[in-house]
Amino acid sequence: MDEAIERRALLLHLGDVLEATACVMKCADSFNTVGEAVAQEDSLMSFSILLMVDAEMTPIDFARRVASAFFLWPKALLDEHINHTLLANLVQHDVFSGHQSGWDRYVSERRQEVPWFGECLDAVPEPDLEPGNATQPPLDY
Repeated sequence: MDEAIERRALLLHLGDVLEATACVMKCADSFNTVGEAVAQEDSLMSFSILLMVDAEMTPIDFARRVASAFFLWPKALLDEHINHTLLANLVQHDVFSGHQSGWDRYVSERRQEVPWFGECLDAVPEPDLEPGNATQPPLDY
C-alpha cells in the first residue's frame, strides 16, 4: 500500500479520536463511565474507539489516556520514516492496557487501512494498579 495513503488514514483516525474525546468530555459530568455515555448518547455511537475501550473507564481517564497515547502522532507521521512500533505501542500501552479484546478489535479496524498497524507487539500489558506509578513504554525514535 502507498505510504502517503497510510499516513493520511492515520491522520484522519487521529482526528476522529480527538473528536471522540471532545464529545466525551462535553458529557463527562453526566456519566460515570464511557460505557454509560455511549449507551445513552446516540451521537457517541459513531466513534468506534469508544466501543472498543474498557466501558468502565471514566470520561476523564479516557481523555488522559488518549492525550498520552496520541500526542506524538502528528510529529511521528511527519517524520521521513514512520516508526510503526511507536505509533501502535503508545496506543496499546496508554489506551488499551489490561483490555486485550478491545486492542484486538482496534488493531483489526486499523489494519483495514494500514496493514502493518500493531505488528510485532506483545500482548496488552496489565494496567498499573498503583496510582502515580504509571510507566511509559520506551520511545524508540
